[in-house]
Amino acid sequence: MAKMSWTIKNGAAQEKPLTAGRRNCSLKKHLHMSKTFYIIDGHAQIYAAFYAPTQGNLTAPNGESTKATYIFTTILLKILREQKPDMLVVAMDSPEPSFRHKIYEQYKANRPPMPEDLIVQINRIEDVLQGLRIPILRLGGYEADDIIGTLAQKGAAKGYMVYICSKDKDLEQLISDQVVMFDPKSSTIFDLAALKEKKGIRPDQVIDVLALEGDKSDNVPGVADVGPKTALQWMQKYGSLEELLAHRDEIKGKRGENLRTTAEQLKLSRKLVTIDLETPIEFDWNELTVKSPDRTQLEKVFSQLGFRRLLDRMDEIAPEFSAGPSSKRAAHAIMADKPYYHLVDTPQEFENFFNQLKKQKIFALDTETTGLNPVAAELVGLSFSWQDGEGYYLPVKAPLGQKCLDRQKTLQRLKPILTNPQIKKIGQNIKYDIIVLRRAGIEPAGVEFDTMVASYVLYSHRSRHSLDSMALDYLGHDTIKLESLIGKGKNQLTFDMVDTKLAADYAAEDAEVTWRLKEYLAEILNQSPLRQLFEEVEMPLVEVLAEMEYHGVALDVGWLKKLSGQLAERMEELVAHIHRQAGMVFNVDSPKQLSQVLFERLGLGSLKKTKLGRSTDQEVLEALSWQHPVAKMMLEYRQLSKLKNTYVDKLPTMICPQTKRVHASFNQAVTATGRLSSSDPNLQNIPIRTQLGQEIRRSFVTGNPNEVILSADYSQIELRLLAHFSKDAVLREAFASGQDIHRFVAAQVYGLKPDQVDKTQRDKAKAVNFGIIYGQTAYGLSHSIGVSVTEAQQFIDDYFARYPDIRDYFERVISQARKEGCVHTILGRKRVISDINSQTAARRRLAERMAVNTVIQGSAADLIKVAMINIHRRSRRENLQMKMILQVHDELVFELPEEHAADYAEIIRHEMADAIKLEVPIVVQVSWGQNWLECK
Repeated sequence: MAKMSWTIKNGAAQEKPLTAGRRNCSLKKHLHMSKTFYIIDGHAQIYAAFYAPTQGNLTAPNGESTKATYIFTTILLKILREQKPDMLVVAMDSPEPSFRHKIYEQYKANRPPMPEDLIVQINRIEDVLQGLRIPILRLGGYEADDIIGTLAQKGAAKGYMVYICSKDKDLEQLISDQVVMFDPKSSTIFDLAALKEKKGIRPDQVIDVLALEGDKSDNVPGVADVGPKTALQWMQKYGSLEELLAHRDEIKGKRGENLRTTAEQLKLSRKLVTIDLETPIEFDWNELTVKSPDRTQLEKVFSQLGFRRLLDRMDEIAPEFSAGPSSKRAAHAIMADKPYYHLVDTPQEFENFFNQLKKQKIFALDTETTGLNPVAAELVGLSFSWQDGEGYYLPVKAPLGQKCLDRQKTLQRLKPILTNPQIKKIGQNIKYDIIVLRRAGIEPAGVEFDTMVASYVLYSHRSRHSLDSMALDYLGHDTIKLESLIGKGKNQLTFDMVDTKLAADYAAEDAEVTWRLKEYLAEILNQSPLRQLFEEVEMPLVEVLAEMEYHGVALDVGWLKKLSGQLAERMEELVAHIHRQAGMVFNVDSPKQLSQVLFERLGLGSLKKTKLGRSTDQEVLEALSWQHPVAKMMLEYRQLSKLKNTYVDKLPTMICPQTKRVHASFNQAVTATGRLSSSDPNLQNIPIRTQLGQEIRRSFVTGNPNEVILSADYSQIELRLLAHFSKDAVLREAFASGQDIHRFVAAQVYGLKPDQVDKTQRDKAKAVNFGIIYGQTAYGLSHSIGVSVTEAQQFIDDYFARYPDIRDYFERVISQARKEGCVHTILGRKRVISDINSQTAARRRLAERMAVNTVIQGSAADLIKVAMINIHRRSRRENLQMKMILQVHDELVFELPEEHAADYAEIIRHEMADAIKLEVPIVVQVSWGQNWLECK
C-alpha cells in the first residue's frame, strides 16, 4: 500500500500520495482547526519564479518580461483553488535596511542588485495581488521572515493552522504543532516530524545550525569548513550552540580550531539568523480573510500582460467572476445573442447594407475564399465592419440550394467604394484580400491599416500575429474556429461548402474583430515612436508585396526535370562511394544506421547526444568531415537530397494552373529582425554556394521571349552598415576608395599588401567579416574556415585589434540592450532582447549576439524595404514596363523588356543606393539575362 499524506481543504482531510522527502502534518491537529492561515514568502516565491527553468521567455504584448509574474500568479491561483485557505497574506521585504544591518554592517553586502526586468515584474505582481484582494505586509527595518514569524506566532495563538508557503530553511525555526511549511508547487508540507526525520533536530536548534554553517548569500559569517552536515552532527550530539561551545575543546582537527577562534563571532551570527517574532506590524485579521477577486482590476492587468488563460481559471476560484456586464467575454456572449452579425444574401438586404456602407469613411474588410493561395482561390464572400459588435457577411458563392448574392453584380456595385482612395480600408493580412479582389477585377485603394502588420511593428518578439491569437491577447476575445464549421481534419472541404448562416458568424466576426483590433493597436501606435515606421514603410510595403505575389514568376519545368535526373545520378554515385568507404551497405537516409557506422564501425568520436541517441546532424558531420570521407560525402548527399526534394521536384507542383506561374508568399510579420521571409516556395533557403544549388536559379525565367530577368543586389551592405554605425575610420576609407573589402581586411590582418593576399587568405577574411556581424565564436569560425579553434580565436583577436571601433560599437549596442531590454535599427524598428541579463551564460551570450545582429541585419532590411517602395512608386508614376517579382535578402529581381534593360537598371540602381543615406557609399550590382542564374 502506498504511503499517503494529507492536504487540508477548508478543514477537510483529503488523501493523496506522499511526495518523497516530505511527511504529513499531524492529522489530529488539522482536523480540529477552525481556520487555515497561509503566509506566502513573497520575495522567495518571486525569485523562484524568475529563475524557474522554462522553454523560452514569457513576454507581454508590450514586450515586458512576464515569466516571474506568470509563474507567481499561477502559484497563487493554485493555492486558492486547491487549498481554499480561510486567510491569506503575502509578506515582503522592505527596501529599507533591516535592524540586522545595524548589528552587522556587512549583512547581505555581497547580494547582487535585483535584475531590472524583475523590478518591473514585482510591481506587476503587486497589481495582481491587488486584483485578487490579497494583502501585502512589509515593515521598514524588518525583513519578510520577521513578518512571517510574527504572523505565524499570532495566528497559532488564535488557534489557526498556519502554513508558511516557502522552502527557505531559515523559516524551519518557526515550525510547531500549529505551524508548518508548505510547498505550493508540490502541495506538500514539512512539519515537526519531517524536521526530526530529515535533520534530527528541533525548530529551536535550527537557529544554532544556521549560525554554525553561515550564509554566503546573506553574508552571515559561520565557522570555516563547517557545512550543514557537520553543523547537524554537532547539534545532534550537543543539543545547543551553548553546549557545543562549552565542549569546544573536544572538537579535533581544523574544524575544532576554527570553532574555537570564531566562538564570539557565532553569537553575532546567531542574532542575525534569529527571526524576530515581535515585529510591530499593524494589521486587521479581517483584512487577511480571503475575498472574491476584483474582476475589473484583474481583467485590466491580465489583458495588459497577455494572461488570457488565467482569466478562464478565475471561474474555479470565484464563479461570479465571469458574470456581469464588465466582462469582455460576458459582453461578447450577450452580443452573440443579438443580430449583430448580419447575413446579407438577398438583393433587398444588400441594398440596405450598401446604403450604410457608402456613408462610411473607413471600414474593415475581409474576404472568404476556397483556398489559401490568393491567386488560385475563388472568392466566396466578403465581410465588412465599421463599429464594435456589428459585422456583415455577403456570400457570393454558397452550397447548392442556399441563397447568395450574384458575384458580378455585387462586385460591380462595390467597386467604386473599394477603389476609392479617400475611403480607408482596414484588414488583417490585407495583402491576401488585395490579391483576391484583384483577381476578381477590383484593385483596392485606400488601404490604411493592417492589424497583423501593426502588431508586428509594435511587438516583433511575438511568435504569432494571427487574428485568433491577437483577439485573445489584446481583446480577451475567443474567436470562432474554422474547423468548428467544416469539421476538424476535413481539409478537403472548402468555405463555399459551409452553410451560409454558420459562415456569416465566422466571416463577419473576422471583420468585426479586425475593426476592434485596429482601434486597440492604433491607439498604442499613436503614442509610439514606431508609428512612422508603420505608416511610411510597413504599410506602403503591403501594396508592393501584393503586386509581387500577384505577378509571380515563370519556371522552366523542362530544365528542372533534367536537373532532377542529374541530382539523382550524383546521389547514387555518392551512396556507392559512402558504402565503399564504410566497408558495408546501409541505409544512408537512416540517422540510426549512419550513427552506428560512424561511431561504432569507423570509431569516430561522438560529439553530441540527443534523446534518440548519438547525433549525426549537419554540425556533427561538418566537424567529422575532416576526420573521415564518409562524413564529408554524407554532407553532400544530404544537401543534394534537400535540393531535389524541396525545390527541384517540388517547384513544378507549385505552378498555379490559372497563371502558369509560381506565386511565392512574402511574409511581412515573421522575422524579429524586420527581414522578409518567403514561403511556397521558400526562396531564402535556396543554396547557391554549390554549382548544383545555383542551377536551381536557372529555372526562374521570363514569361516572354522579349523580356529578361534583372537582378539588383546590394554589395556587402551589412559590412557597410557596420562601418556606418561603428564609425571605424579605416573601414570607412576602404569602402570610400572602392577597395575589395575582404582582400583589404586580409591584408590588414596578415600585414601584407592587398596584391599579396591569396585566395585562401581572402576567403578567411571574408568568413571573419561576416562572422563578426553574426557574433560567430572561435569554435564556429574554426569549422567554417578549417583551422583550429586557437587559430580562429587569434584571427578574431587580430581583427578587433585592427578595428577597435567595431568592438567599442558592439559593446555600446550590448550595453544599451542591457539597459533598455531592446535594440533599434536605423529606422527605429524595435526588437526585445529578452535574455540579455540572463543568469545563464550561454543564453546571455546568445542574446548579445542577437542584439548586434539585429541592428545590422534589421537596418539592411529597412534599407531594402524603402528601396522597394521607392521603385514601386516610381514605376507607377512613370509607367515603367517592369515588374518586381522576387526579393531574397539583399537582392531584388525584376522581369522587364530587354530593350529597356540598361535604362531601367540605372533607375533601379539609383533608387536602391539612395533609399537611406549612409556615411559610406552604397554599391548596387545590377545584371540581367534570360534566367536568374545568368544575372550572376
